[in-house]
Amino acid sequence: MFFGIQLPLWAVCIIIVVGRSIEMTLCGFRTVCTVKGKPFIAATVGFFEVFLWFNVVKAALDYVTTGTLDTLTIALFYSLGFAIGTFLGCKLSTIFVKTKLDVQIILSSKNEQLIEIFKEKGYGQTILNARGSNSGEETYMVKIETDNKSINEIKSLVDQYDPKAFVSIREVKEVVGGYFGNKK
Repeated sequence: MFFGIQLPLWAVCIIIVVGRSIEMTLCGFRTVCTVKGKPFIAATVGFFEVFLWFNVVKAALDYVTTGTLDTLTIALFYSLGFAIGTFLGCKLSTIFVKTKLDVQIILSSKNEQLIEIFKEKGYGQTILNARGSNSGEETYMVKIETDNKSINEIKSLVDQYDPKAFVSIREVKEVVGGYFGNKK
């Protein structure tokens, strides 16, 4: 029974996998909002998440009164919905939740061209003199504060202009002050 309607097994399975997928997508998004300090969004999403969870579980438990084969089928579709929703929740979070990143690039040589390209693209950068511990050669370390929306462009530019560079990317809780130019 689903809201008072007796449905065939295949219909219940579709309701479970779709409902569970949506619920787990919301769960992933809510978790990221919680970690990122967005309590109102997290609470609102959590309300709908639990409402869906309750109804999906109720549909599954209402149907599982007939036998072992139906129970296994329901469990498989419930698990499939969990997996799909987890994947979608991760994707949704990377699209809608802005993440601040600290990018450190140790160039393989004193590559002025890459530094100039970053400047032309509007990235604020800090250039530090560095020396390789094994080679002893002088080089630069470039520090860029950016967000997850720009990281692929930065990695692509490094790969194109200095494929031997060492790149380290860390998530940053907060950035105060500094230069954040208008990206071109």
